[in-house]
Amino acid sequence: MSGTAKTSDMKERIMPPVVLTIICIIVSALLAAAYNATYVDNTGVMTDKLKAGCEEVFGQGNYEILTYEDTESGKKLPVTFDTEGVNAIITDKDSGNCLIELTQDGYSKGGLHLLIGFDSEGAVSGISFVSISETPGLGTNVQNESFWGKFVGFKAGDSVDGIDNVTAATYSSKGMKAAVVKAAELYSQHKEEIFGGE
Repeated sequence: MSGTAKTSDMKERIMPPVVLTIICIIVSALLAAAYNATYVDNTGVMTDKLKAGCEEVFGQGNYEILTYEDTESGKKLPVTFDTEGVNAIITDKDSGNCLIELTQDGYSKGGLHLLIGFDSEGAVSGISFVSISETPGLGTNVQNESFWGKFVGFKAGDSVDGIDNVTAATYSSKGMKAAVVKAAELYSQHKEEIFGGE
């Protein structure tokens, strides 16, 4: 085989992957540019999904996300009291109800995206699932009222030890328990700030 034939053969084997790599880089750059051009920051915005979740727990109301002005970015950001996993605090000041929006690990990392509602006494009134990415037919069973309904009336300081896990969904059940405890403690510690508008 001559040197020219070897070069031609190598060129034929190398060119397709090189061309594909270049195409992938260009398409990735275009996707990134399109995302940046169309991205809408909905931080602190009551989306339809959040509103529907609030109404699922408390019915119709005048719901709003608590925000504060971030001095560095100049943007309004949701109040979270620096609590890991808490996305926002939503209130209906007319009724004295509060919902904590949070994301909690279950079997999947961040598999539970919840709204946990508290009445004016600090007791859980209901739970709405914004989204769930747990194992279908197992972990997703935590969204059945027969399980989450056991948390209704739960307050900060109460124990979740007496609440049985969903069969074959230990991690998802533990995630739910951790989420409820975290939300109840946050509400209890910051109730005055939440409703005082500070």
